[in-house]
Amino acid sequence: MGKVFIIAWKEFLATVATKGFILGMLIPPFIMGVAFTLMPLLMNKKAPTVYGHIAVIDRSGVVAPRIVQAFTPEAVEARRAEKLKAGKQAIEQGTKALGLKPETASGIQKQVDANSMAAAQNLIPDTNLTVQVLPPETSVEDAKREILKATGREQAAAGNAARLALIVIPETTVKTTQTNEEGQPDFTPFQLLTAPRLDIEVQSDVRRQTSKAIVDSRLATAGEDVAKIRGIMQVPTVEESAVTAQGDTKINEVAKIMIPAAFMFLLWISVFSSGQYLLTSTIEEKSNRVMEVLLSAVSPMQLMMGKIIGKGAVGLLILGLYSSVGVASLIFFAMADLLAWHNLILLFVYFAIAYVLIACLMASIGAAVNDINEAQSLMAPVMIVLVVPMILWMPILRNPNSAFAQVCSFVPMINPFIMVLRISGSEPIPMWQIPASIAVGLLTVVFMCYAAAKIFRIGVLMYGKPPNLPTLIKWIRMA
Repeated sequence: MGKVFIIAWKEFLATVATKGFILGMLIPPFIMGVAFTLMPLLMNKKAPTVYGHIAVIDRSGVVAPRIVQAFTPEAVEARRAEKLKAGKQAIEQGTKALGLKPETASGIQKQVDANSMAAAQNLIPDTNLTVQVLPPETSVEDAKREILKATGREQAAAGNAARLALIVIPETTVKTTQTNEEGQPDFTPFQLLTAPRLDIEVQSDVRRQTSKAIVDSRLATAGEDVAKIRGIMQVPTVEESAVTAQGDTKINEVAKIMIPAAFMFLLWISVFSSGQYLLTSTIEEKSNRVMEVLLSAVSPMQLMMGKIIGKGAVGLLILGLYSSVGVASLIFFAMADLLAWHNLILLFVYFAIAYVLIACLMASIGAAVNDINEAQSLMAPVMIVLVVPMILWMPILRNPNSAFAQVCSFVPMINPFIMVLRISGSEPIPMWQIPASIAVGLLTVVFMCYAAAKIFRIGVLMYGKPPNLPTLIKWIRMA
């Protein structure tokens, strides 16, 4: 075993003591930190002001005045303020959904007010629009031609009142005697024709305000109190709590998705990264004939085990560092209660199983081929193991105790990934399935190590045409 650990230590240092590995570990969190810090500042550039007019052909005779009122400077500014208020409320609700304590949420809110809200304010385009009401008998084709003159770069200094949009409201859009199959009034749709380069936010605002004006006109025509009806139809707010033994607590919707996702991606990244290091180092040593020198001092089995253990330590380091950052973040934001600590231990257990399975595949492929290009044709089994859990992620997360999820928990090769999703979900799973899934994983590990050892022993000194999958199966069956 001494030789195995010497090889493992050499493989570990050969990976972690490189600038590429250190930068690879530091760059992702650095980029995320820079993005969260600088993005609001970079988005603080004020959106350009939109100049022009909206033409209205109102054949009902009752909607146009409401549209004119909707685009007065006071009304536009009121909507702008309402959007900013809604954005601030959404951020406050987001901090509540995260389950942050008031003092922590207050600090985040101050930072948000300083950066994000300023960015949001600048992203809402400033408009200088007027409404031109055309006679009801105006030809739509003639009115459309004026839109073609808009360039999308109109400025106030040019005095150019370009036509940016045309609204056509048939009489039957407001009042009709026709009914649909459900017995409800069958109103005719209105038309909205816009310049191709019209800002999407402005276009949405014109659509919303026109729709609101039409609905208000329908209510007024029917003799209803518009303000009262609007108040009754307002969407109610809700205060939702979860009942626990410690008392009622805020429901953390974000944690229900983010915690399992974090577990899944931590396992996936650490397993894939360390497996990829193992594949490339094996191919490099074989192509450079370094493998022949190593085999003069150790057996193929010792060499393979040493390489697997060494690269496994690299994966363990990746998992440990990133999971420590995640745990520290939860503690910093006073959200440590969201994490079940025994699940963190199980994460490392399932990492060991998943890594050895992937490592056996990678070591077998690396020993059987002569360069990285030849390895691509044999990577299908590895990619299936890595991709299938990502595809099944959402169905299993939504229902971790479904028959499908429980069956997948005992399917060899993918069961470590599936179990990590299930144990970190919001719904507890039967306790007996955890040791049972670990037992299935260990049995799969024994078989994969046996198969990988045979392929590694035969392929490590073979050169020339690379073997295909049937050939590898023959090597496994050889005595």
